[in-house]
Amino acid sequence: MPPIRVMPARLAGASVRVGDVAGFRVAVTTAGELILRLPAGAPGFRRRLRDWGCVILPGRPGPVRRTLAHGTAFQLKVWQACRRIPAGRTMTYGELARAVGCRSTQAVGSALGANPLAVLIPCHRVVGAAGVGGFAWGLARKRRWLQAERDGLAG
Repeated sequence: MPPIRVMPARLAGASVRVGDVAGFRVAVTTAGELILRLPAGAPGFRRRLRDWGCVILPGRPGPVRRTLAHGTAFQLKVWQACRRIPAGRTMTYGELARAVGCRSTQAVGSALGANPLAVLIPCHRVVGAAGVGGFAWGLARKRRWLQAERDGLAG
């Protein structure tokens, strides 16, 4: 998979195709940019694309040439910091907030909840001070992904 670049939100009018790959639903632009990757069955997938102003085309996604995370400047900052957490390790919401110069763990949690690239931006590695914390795609999945990384099976 090519490296991930984070970009400002500029997706209005982008043509995308949607499909399922290895347990994930993906959206790839006609230019070959992977812009959305969520666990299969995650709610709101097509709605998110429509909210971004994307045009969903029929047919299967083509090959991925690059991976782009689109979001606000704050989201991009949080996602970039999150990508620096090594596989098998975790960071608390508070630690991540401090790392990006933010006083609000809720703002960091909201940015992580908007993550468009599951696992590629490893928001599952961010945990609460008193436990696992929340996760947009379910705590059981978060626990499985963290355990797989600790066991050296993923990451």
